[in-house]
Amino acid sequence: MTHLPAARRRRALLTGTAAGLALALTACGGSSSPSSSSASPTDVAEDTTVDTLYGDVTVPAEPQRVIALAESALDVALSVGVTPVGTTASRGGDAPPGYLGGAAADIPVVATVAEPNLEAVLQAEPDLILAAAGLEQAQYDALAAIAPTVVPETPERGDWQAPLHAYAEALGADDELTGKLDAVADRAAALAGTGVLRGSAAVVRWAANGPVLMNATTMPGSLLQAAGAEPLQAAVDLGTRPHSDPLSLENLDQVDADRLFLAAFGAQGGAALEAARSQPAFSRLTAVQGGTATEVDGSVWSSASGPIAADLVMDDVEAAVG
Repeated sequence: MTHLPAARRRRALLTGTAAGLALALTACGGSSSPSSSSASPTDVAEDTTVDTLYGDVTVPAEPQRVIALAESALDVALSVGVTPVGTTASRGGDAPPGYLGGAAADIPVVATVAEPNLEAVLQAEPDLILAAAGLEQAQYDALAAIAPTVVPETPERGDWQAPLHAYAEALGADDELTGKLDAVADRAAALAGTGVLRGSAAVVRWAANGPVLMNATTMPGSLLQAAGAEPLQAAVDLGTRPHSDPLSLENLDQVDADRLFLAAFGAQGGAALEAARSQPAFSRLTAVQGGTATEVDGSVWSSASGPIAADLVMDDVEAAVG
């Protein structure tokens, strides 16, 4: 599993401190006694410069009021011990992602997946905003006028970790994030060593309008491959698309893998999956007949990509083969 090097983080001392102090002293009558300026150079905080979609962004050292406007940003923040003062509602919901549990439950929602509530963001008085990868220019400009805003570049398909490192750099915690992702990689490698996942595996998200095959390069798909499974060719052929078009029950043979992870998305998705279980086309699937079809949390397996979500995916995989 490839990580962006921690060396990408660049530190720059706050500038203008001495000049600002001199001006303040001049305004007070020009006093420059030793007792009026006792701070040493080591007391000067350091800013962090992060490479983003909109160029280098300077963020404060040890930000105190962080807003996370992407599920993955919230996942990263919580994983490194930062509780944001505002976040986005989960995809299709009106509260923070449920898989993050109590740690996220009480964080105020100041955005939907589609757009931020600028008034709510402003009222939260953030000193750092972590936005979704690829955020459009107009929304970025509005957020950047409130606080330094980090927008990761849209990663190449399969490089699901890149945005996570941008968030962690902004929080001054990239080494900690790297350690957590390495631990996930170690779990996958250990499973691959046993050979228990040999054969094909696929992730199928079940929503109200039917099932879709998830791209093999999503976070769960990448972890399954790292753990020893082979992706379905149809999932590889999706290219840059995150998933296939909805499949009819008659076309379920397109997701006929040795092992399936069925990611029911929301209550309606769960109901649609339950209804499909009684259909002959579902019963004929190799994984269903072999007892290797596992139902998993759709919010984790089909839309999340942070280190907490990755750990949960590995929990599910290990339980499925245990």
